[in-house]
Parts: sequence; C-alpha cells; structure tokens
Amino acid sequence: MKHNSKFDVIVVGGGHAGIEAAVMSSRLGAKTAIVTFDKKDIGTLSCNPAMGGLGKGHLIKEIDAMGGVIGKASDLSGIQFRVLNKTRGEAVQGPRAQIDREKYKENLKILLAKEEIKYLYDEVSDIILDESKNKKKIIGLQLKSLGKVLCNSVIITTGTFLRGLIHQGCKSWSAGRIDCKPSTRLAYFFEKHNFKLLRLKTGTPPRLLMESIDFTKCETQKGDSKPEPFSFLTDSLKNKQVDCHITYTNKITHNIIKDNLSKSPIFNGTITSKGPRYCPSLEDKVFRFSSKERHQIFLEPESIKGSTVYPNGISTSLPTNTQLKLLRTIKGLEKVKVIQYGYTIEYDCVDSIEIHATYETKKIEGLFLAGQINGTTGYEEAAAQGLLAGINAALKLKRKSPLIIPRSQAYLGVLTSDLTRGGLIEPYRMFTSRAEYRLLLRSDNADERLTDVAIKIGSAEKERKEKWLNKKKLMKKVCEKLYRLNASPQHYAKFGIKINQDGKKRTAFEVLGYKEVTWDQIRRTFPNLRRQKISDRMEKQIKINSFYKRYSERQQNEIEELKKERLLEIHKNINFNDCDGLSNEIKEILSKNKPNNIEEAKQLPGMTPAAASILLRYVKK
Repeated sequence: MKHNSKFDVIVVGGGHAGIEAAVMSSRLGAKTAIVTFDKKDIGTLSCNPAMGGLGKGHLIKEIDAMGGVIGKASDLSGIQFRVLNKTRGEAVQGPRAQIDREKYKENLKILLAKEEIKYLYDEVSDIILDESKNKKKIIGLQLKSLGKVLCNSVIITTGTFLRGLIHQGCKSWSAGRIDCKPSTRLAYFFEKHNFKLLRLKTGTPPRLLMESIDFTKCETQKGDSKPEPFSFLTDSLKNKQVDCHITYTNKITHNIIKDNLSKSPIFNGTITSKGPRYCPSLEDKVFRFSSKERHQIFLEPESIKGSTVYPNGISTSLPTNTQLKLLRTIKGLEKVKVIQYGYTIEYDCVDSIEIHATYETKKIEGLFLAGQINGTTGYEEAAAQGLLAGINAALKLKRKSPLIIPRSQAYLGVLTSDLTRGGLIEPYRMFTSRAEYRLLLRSDNADERLTDVAIKIGSAEKERKEKWLNKKKLMKKVCEKLYRLNASPQHYAKFGIKINQDGKKRTAFEVLGYKEVTWDQIRRTFPNLRRQKISDRMEKQIKINSFYKRYSERQQNEIEELKKERLLEIHKNINFNDCDGLSNEIKEILSKNKPNNIEEAKQLPGMTPAAASILLRYVKK
C-alpha cells in the first residue's frame, strides 16, 4: 500500500521527543506526521512512572513555557507531587511528580487531538535523499508497508529502539523495549552515511505486584501538602494524591548479588557500553560501594487503580531467579510477586557533535535528531530536544531565522550547548550544577524567560498567550508600585520587619526579598498595597524575583572574570579530584586531557561553563 500524501515534517518515534517535535512543528504551520510502530507506543513511559526532579523539573517548566505538552499531561496524570530540595534555595529546587502510567497516555491522546498531526503506524526502512548538487538533502521516507512517503524534513526520535538489544542474565534478544520491536533498518542508514555512532545502555528494575508487598514494614513517603503543578496553565491539581514507600537492601541482599556477579551481563563482559552514571544498576552500586550496608529503594505505584509497583533504585539485569531471590530478602518484599523482571538494554546513538544547535545534522540537510539518539537519558531531556527540533524544522521550512536559546536564558540552552560540544562519554542527564546561570534559571520564572519567545515564534497556544500577557501586565504594575514605596529601617521595625538600622531607606520590593519577610508584613507597612489582589502563585514568584535580584550582578561578574582569566595556566601536577564542586564526569575529562590553561579546559568536549568557573576559582586559589 502506498501513502500518497506529502508532508512538510515527519517525526519518527512517538515518545516524549517525538510528541513535542510534532506538536511544535504542527503548531508553527508545518504539515506534520508521526511514524511509529503501534498506536500504543504514543506517550509510553518506558521506565520510571515519574516526571521532573532536579534539573529535569526545570526543563519541564521551560518546555511548558514554550507551549509544549509534557507539563500539562503530567499535571493531569500526577498522583503525587513533591518539590525536591525544598529546604534549599529556589534555584536548586526541583518539582517532581509520580505519574499514573495509563492516565498519562489517555491525557496525551486528548491533548494531541487538538493538534493537526497525522499518524502513520509503520516501520521506517530507509531515509530517501537527494544527493545531486554535491549535497545530501531529505526528500522522504521509505516505510515497510506504506512505501514511499515524501517530506521536506525528518526528525528522528528513536529512543532506545535503534538496534536495541535487551539483556537479562545469560539471555539476550533484539527489542526497542520489552515486548517491542527494535529499529534495525534505520541503524544501517546512519552507518552508510558515516555518522559517528556510539553504543550506550540503560536499565530498568523489576515491576512488583502491589498486593504482595507488606507496606507496614516500609517507611511512608507523602507528597507535599500543597502540591505545585508543572504547567503555568494549571490553576489547581484535581487528582487524588497517593503515598509512596521506602525500604532498603541489606547485607543478605548484597551477598546474593556478589555471589552472582558473574551472571550479570554488565560484569561478565557481555555488555561493554556505558550507562548513566547517576542511575547505576543495583549490581554496580553493590560492587562500587562495597562498604555501604544498605541502599534505598522507593516503592512507587504506577497508577491509582492498578496493581503494579515500580521499585526505584534497583535496576538490574541479573537472571530472573536471582532477581526474585534478592527481592525477597528486602523488608516488606518477603513474599513479593514479580509482574515483569528487570533488564538492561543496549542501543545505538549518534555522537551529538554531528548536530548543529538547531538539532539539524551537519551531514544531511533537513535531517534532525532529538532525544536518546543524541546520547541523552530521561524523558525530560528528550522532550526538550524534541521541542527545539520541531520548532527549528518548521522555521527552516518558512525560511525564518532558527531558534537557538542561549545558556543564560534557559536550561534548554544549557542542554543544547552541552550536546553540540560532543564528546559525551556516557548518557547525558540534566542537573542544576550544569548551569552557570542557575540562580537566574529557576523553575518558578520559566514563563518570564521564555513565553514571550513562544508568542513571537507562534508556539504558544491562545490560552497561554492571553494568560501570560495578563499576568505580565499585572506583575509589572505590582512591582512598579513596590519600587515606588520606600521607608526607613525604623518604620519597617514598627511592623515587625527587622533590618539593619543604618538609617538608609529601602524599597518595598527590596525588603520583600528578605527570607523572613512576608507579604502580609509588607501590606501592613504600606496599606495602599492591600487593594492589589494577586494570586498566591504570583506573590511567591515576585518574592523569589526580589530575593535573587541581588545575586544577578555577582553572577555576571563571575562570567566576566572567566573571560579575563581564560589564559590562566594550569599546573601540570594539579589533582583535579581535589577540586570540590566538579562532577566526577568533569574530573575524568580534565584528568584525561590535562589542559594547559583555562581556555583549553573550556574547549574540552563535555566541559561546561559552570565547571570552568569552578575550575578557575580552584586554580587561582
């Protein structure tokens, strides 16, 4: 059967990267289609039924501010919301939600129905190119059943499907994830056109039957009493919130793992590819941290009504009988039944040095890559790349300037900048520590940083545009009033606000930023403000803006200092492992390459400006 339509953009893959890419492309006016194996693949949470976290939560808020759907779908499907690092500053807090796996797919289906996207359920056999005029350019796809489909651009978002290979004990089989076919034919295309390919791996834990777990033996982990949504369009969260639970491995568990390491494909030489450093397998944790007597396990429900529990923290590829044996040594899991056993999956990805900052490949015009194919890990990182690839594919077709967000404006920019340096030695995961501007790139102000951009390029929905313009107008009015109102320390003291008694007048905006000062105190100090009614959410955002304003100049000075000191020499005997604040990943890069000065260090693949700032302070000291 032949498909006669011609599309502007075809997205290959219906995961988080593919969905955001298709939504953005369609919303910017491109005739868009998604090609995926099966309808059930759309919006599948392949691994952990959770969204957000440190760095990742920031990305979701930014995707939402740009008009993406991951935040809205998460709000509609969330069954427990928590802000991580709540006792620390807002810049390093990370919103996270436990997600109902089935509700997420249902809600995505409803959201996607509002977009003009065509779905083609098939396998991509090949990518068709025009190779005349001494350059390679996309002209279409060859599909296994539907045949040739013409298009101007293709966005590849294959996740772990590209030549995917599952390992479980001594057994191995080809798959994209459990019970799904791999994308093998497409892998040959990248080989044929001399793309630099890497082999990476990731793992997943066994899924447990809820009724077989004794939760009374576990610690209870509740969500926040006042849950906060991801999307700036969500006014309130309506789903029932559920508890998660915590248990731990023990010495007996660890001894079983140690006795069976030779049966683990990670340790017996079957797997040689690199996995995500910050999400190691249980075998890795027991081996690398042998002195540790226990490891934490989060027992997370996969849905409100279902009976599946995800034991976060024990990804494993040990044989199934060994998995069951070690699980039953854990408190609360003594009689556990397993629904699906854990496994490791290896897959192909393309070295991200092959892409421009637009996510278009350097070798082939009109071919874009987004998600795990670029060497990242995680739903949020994938969705972020899909959003940017979809926008840039559509802008290119309109012959408009590309959207390249700078590091100083968003984690979206940090992600893009880090990836296009290339040289990743393991799957890339977003952290707040990767952003040298993180005091400015908070999750609370993502709309302030990005929604005007979304409105300008056309990715913002009508509702978002109206809501943001009204909010911006009101925030500006309130802040201008706060700046106009000022008083002496003595006057503030009358209303319980204790500040330095230096006789210096301070504006209401400045004083509001003090941690211990509340909006109620400011309103009592300046009665005129009482007439200004704004939401609790907006009050919080204005207060956070006030608190962080004083740090922005300091951060800019650090950036300027880094520019001036770029040729500062690094001693050849320096021990990078002693430099506090650098990740182990960056320490390995520096130790391996031994740069002669700060400028050389900055240029190393995988090195970030944030790490360069930390290194500069260490070298100067």
